[in-house]
Amino acid sequence: MGLRTPRLWQGSCLSEGVMQIVHRAMGYWKRRGATRPRYALALAGGGVIGGMYEVGAMTALEGRLNGAGRGFDVYVGCSAGSVVAALLASGVRASEIYHILDEDLDDPLNMRRGVLFADGAFRLACTRFGRFMWAIGKHVIRGGRCLPDVLAKAERELPAGFFTLAALERFIRLGLASRGHGNAFSDLPRPLLIPAVDLNTAERVVFGAGDLASVPISDAVAASSAIPGFFDPYTINGRDYMDGGVGFCGHADLAAGTGADVVFVVNPLVPNRTSDGTGSMRLRGMYTIMEQASRIYSQNLLHLGLATLAVKFPHTTFHLLQPPQNTELPFGPSMGFEASRAALRFGYASTKLWLDEQGAALVRSMSESQAAEPPAKAAAARLIG
Repeated sequence: MGLRTPRLWQGSCLSEGVMQIVHRAMGYWKRRGATRPRYALALAGGGVIGGMYEVGAMTALEGRLNGAGRGFDVYVGCSAGSVVAALLASGVRASEIYHILDEDLDDPLNMRRGVLFADGAFRLACTRFGRFMWAIGKHVIRGGRCLPDVLAKAERELPAGFFTLAALERFIRLGLASRGHGNAFSDLPRPLLIPAVDLNTAERVVFGAGDLASVPISDAVAASSAIPGFFDPYTINGRDYMDGGVGFCGHADLAAGTGADVVFVVNPLVPNRTSDGTGSMRLRGMYTIMEQASRIYSQNLLHLGLATLAVKFPHTTFHLLQPPQNTELPFGPSMGFEASRAALRFGYASTKLWLDEQGAALVRSMSESQAAEPPAKAAAARLIG
């Protein structure tokens, strides 16, 4: 399959740094003579539940490769997907993470509540919620009658978010160290790209490329995971960042833009569909309704994006892995921990079924392409520069 200059997705806001990694990747593969297909993995966001689903899905794929897989050539991870992508790109096996989570082992890689919510986090959230209510209440007392007008008057008194991401940054930093890995993109055996959105410029930025390649991985993951309203924007070198899923879904264009022949996109969150007219989601309250709306938006955005990319990159094959459309999902809100193990096991079981029915050719191709290559870390260094 010949190399080509990719026509980048209009509106994808690829920075100069990303363009550098694109051209280096293409040059590296060209020098290798394109002896085998190039595989890229793009993991979308999805909160706690989404991250668990992705670990299960990648464990199923790893199992189908019978441990022979050397992984993907490029990893792209957004929000919760950046947590999983960072660990996989560092060389940690998905099956190891799965075992830790499923058995709830005392291990630095166990994604427990403390990963997101450190000691005192809920006390801080309650304090901020109290400020939120006071800011609204005092303007109502002063004569505000319309809620939008009251919110506008209280704008500068409202919190930037209810939780911070300090605990997640620490989890990634210590988790990598526990496996003998550094916290720098240049330490990784394979390239990793982590997108986020600059709060003030409204542009996508990509950590792991260009000037942003020097940002620690743990900070990049935290920035990409800053869900608006839920978490504070994450500040790096004076710039405020928010969740990479704002306005984007999957970021498969980054993966395709590196010259990959096959892009494997994992989307853990799809709209929940009830099997009949009973048990309407309306009865589950505002949070469920808002999450359903977000899932509908994200899925439609992803499908539209992949359709566009299929035209822009005609020589790249895109495989979309997500929960079955006709299934009522056996787990709850994306940021909840109660059903995390169910999401983990569901990701494994549903992906295993998909691989049996639709992905057999993909697995066979990946297994057959385990050709001798330069050391992975050296290859990553060439791409990141």
